[in-house]
Amino acid sequence: MKSDLIPGLILILTLTACSGLTVVQESPSISPTPSETPFINVLPSQIAEDSPPQDLTRTPDPTINATPEVDDSCQFEGGSVQPFKVLNARTEEEITGRIYTPPCYRADPEREYPTLYLLHGDTASDQQWIDLGIEELANALISRGDIPPLIIIMPREDTWISLPENPFGDQVVKDLIPWVDTNYQTATDRRFRAIGGVSRGGNWAVRIGILHWGLFGSVGAHSTPLFFGDLNRLPGWFEVIPASKIPRIYLDIGQDDNDRIDVMAFEMKLSDLEIPHTWHLFPGLHEESYWKAHLEEYLLWYSTGWK
Repeated sequence: MKSDLIPGLILILTLTACSGLTVVQESPSISPTPSETPFINVLPSQIAEDSPPQDLTRTPDPTINATPEVDDSCQFEGGSVQPFKVLNARTEEEITGRIYTPPCYRADPEREYPTLYLLHGDTASDQQWIDLGIEELANALISRGDIPPLIIIMPREDTWISLPENPFGDQVVKDLIPWVDTNYQTATDRRFRAIGGVSRGGNWAVRIGILHWGLFGSVGAHSTPLFFGDLNRLPGWFEVIPASKIPRIYLDIGQDDNDRIDVMAFEMKLSDLEIPHTWHLFPGLHEESYWKAHLEEYLLWYSTGWK
């Protein structure tokens, strides 16, 4: 009987092979998921008003919209202090001193920098500001973003003759400032020009800054007793200045400074005249260690007028 089944089995296998049937193991059905457009949260403050409309649904082609590399290595090099010499065409005398330019100065020829004129004390020279650490401190504050990059001009007063014969004030206003603005990338609006000084340099800063208020937006007087007679001249000086044009004024003095009484009289005069000013009475003497201890406060205050 088994032999009778063999021909039938052979027939069935032959028909199956000829039919082309294939056995397939089916996988679970998976529907393809459409790609999702990423959501990009952009604050209004992150888009400039004049920026073109942005297609946030597209991934920018890096070969087309790649941002050019910027060489900012100069940020780590610090600023530079160089001596200067200006010939006074009016008197054929020279004005000398030092000038600090910030990191990356001239990297952008279109950029304009605020200027700070710092005047040294009695019997000292422009070297005084270097000894106080102005270069290192300016580099540090700029690198941290605490103050904007600026140009610091430190002229030297070579004569100690009394007023009004002393030509130093006229040299600063009529010769030095025009020369700096011509040869350096300066912001020439008065708001971006400040003047300050320690001791005798502060006396000059007040006299120059208030008499020539159209040139200066800020005046710093550090341990400043004023030149003889200038305290009584203040009311007349301020009387001609429009209220909106009065420079910002900063006064400070050490509690044990021999000039403390004179400086406090200066502060009281400003209060009586209702002239806005910043006033500090700190511990300390009339010496370089006092000014060095407060140099950072001075630079931060000057820079506030430029923000």
